[in-house]
Amino acid sequence: MSEGAKDDGLPLADGPLVRVELHDGQALFAVVKRRRKEADGTWWYDLQIHLPAATQTFGRLTDEPAPVDFRAPAERCEPIQGQAYDTVPTERHGVTPAWVVEEPVYYGVDTGPARIVHRGGCGACRDRARPATTDQARTLLHRPDTAPCQICRPDRPLKAA
Repeated sequence: MSEGAKDDGLPLADGPLVRVELHDGQALFAVVKRRRKEADGTWWYDLQIHLPAATQTFGRLTDEPAPVDFRAPAERCEPIQGQAYDTVPTERHGVTPAWVVEEPVYYGVDTGPARIVHRGGCGACRDRARPATTDQARTLLHRPDTAPCQICRPDRPLKAA
């Protein structure tokens, strides 16, 4: 068994895997980051793979994995038995998620938390945000690099439950 592989032949991943069929007939494994039902009724998956990338380390090029995000229609994604898809944030067009996690972009020397948890309909969310389950939002609020929104205060109901 090679390093980084599990006994079942699947690569190690930070989320559930699917087998994705590419247009040319090739297939690859990708991590499901999110699934969304679009306005036309089709389901699409936000996926991530890691590809080799040249990185400078002490003046020498090294081969490091770099994440690549992409979207694919659900019919190209084959579920894999034993993967926990119930943890994947799921959105439906026109439905506001209960919680969102913002990843703020900071300009200049002043920075803040890496993530801000908001209630789903919070108008204070400005930068890139993704939906989160109640368990994911609650877990993130326990991390030192994550803060609750000071406007919608998601920490109050999440800590009460």
